[in-house]
Amino acid sequence: MYKNSYYKIKTNAGNHTILYYSSRTGETIALESHTAAIYESEDYDALPENIFSKLLSTYLIVPSQENELEEVIQENKNAILDSRTLYQVIQPTANCQLGCGYCGQNHTKALLDDLQMDAIIDRVRYKLENENKFDALEIGWFGSEPLMGLKNIRSLTPRLKELADNHNLAYSSKMTTNGLSLKLNVFLDLVKNHHIRSFEITLDGTEEFHDKRRFLKSGEKSYKIILENLIDILNYEGYDKLNAAITIRCNVDQTNDEGASLLIDELKTLGLNKKIRSFYVAPIHSWGNDAHLKSLEVEQFADKEIGWLMHCLKSEINSTILPMRKKQTCMAVDPTAELVDAYGNIYNCTEISYVPTYDDSDYILGNLKTVSSNDLLPKRHFIDWYDLIKENKSNSPCHTCKILPVCGGACPKTWKEGIFSCPPIKFNIEDRIALSYLIAQKGIEIFDTF
Repeated sequence: MYKNSYYKIKTNAGNHTILYYSSRTGETIALESHTAAIYESEDYDALPENIFSKLLSTYLIVPSQENELEEVIQENKNAILDSRTLYQVIQPTANCQLGCGYCGQNHTKALLDDLQMDAIIDRVRYKLENENKFDALEIGWFGSEPLMGLKNIRSLTPRLKELADNHNLAYSSKMTTNGLSLKLNVFLDLVKNHHIRSFEITLDGTEEFHDKRRFLKSGEKSYKIILENLIDILNYEGYDKLNAAITIRCNVDQTNDEGASLLIDELKTLGLNKKIRSFYVAPIHSWGNDAHLKSLEVEQFADKEIGWLMHCLKSEINSTILPMRKKQTCMAVDPTAELVDAYGNIYNCTEISYVPTYDDSDYILGNLKTVSSNDLLPKRHFIDWYDLIKENKSNSPCHTCKILPVCGGACPKTWKEGIFSCPPIKFNIEDRIALSYLIAQKGIEIFDTF
């Protein structure tokens, strides 16, 4: 009648305690070793009723006839079909001040013009009026560097907000920015008047490391400018009342991985550690170029990631320990989500625009000048991603991977390009499970022993 789930990950917490993490729910259950042995043997009648119920509710026990892969895939597909949020990414410009060596984009001074902005509004309006299923509109401002197109953001936002209001929708927006132009007055304007509540800013380590990688096209350094902007914003007297959040991302490869811990230290020294929403370290990836070849081997990154994670927690900086269930891999699997760049090109992926490698590819779904507002462009790459995984045709190991429910398959595009794309968490999930349990039991005081 029942069986142990395939999507369970086991680790030993010591003191005769075994931890079981369900990647189908993102929950962990701790069992005494004797009880764990009963669970492993699938002798469910010998389990205490409350433990059996808990194992069942967290999908660590499932019906014996259940095909779990098919169930996970169907849950993902249903979640996308049932989504009540319309997601629209807008790149207001193709310009960027930085000349990062690992960036694959070709930057120009192109900006969205009035006709293109009108077309964006028309497309969003059509979806809202004809899909008849949304209760939220979410906008992502993306780059190149979106703040180089600040005028367009200020022009489009009131119109997008009006659309949301007219359809009784919740409205939210977020921005990925290099932080150079995010002066306090700009930040306050964006938050108070243009409803941007979430900002992700990149610092590739401390000044010594960052400025060798993320410098201005003029050759000037950028770290101190970005850091001063952060200090001004996070120390603003009314910051806590703004309902805004800043995440710091640190991109690393073989040349700057030592800078991540130093950056964590600097954020704490400056008193910013408790003010940022979260901090995470990310491996450099291919952006239509060979940047990924300089990355750390994924197993090596995974080992270091546990150290960075512990360093963050010890420094009272928020950082995610265990992943939760992920039913949408990325915007590519959402049939209504789109990205529009400054040339009016339409995509369903954030990793393609402005990248010369893809100029002649069919990743471009269309252009605002030639596509009518009622054409939802159904022929999209990766829209069948979950079916490819289920049929073991995704060019990835996702079909048999135990973390599929919390990973979703990573990046469909890189798998298609023959690039190994498994996330580091696949190689350090057991350490994360143990760390999460220890903190839940003893608090961050456990770090005093390290």
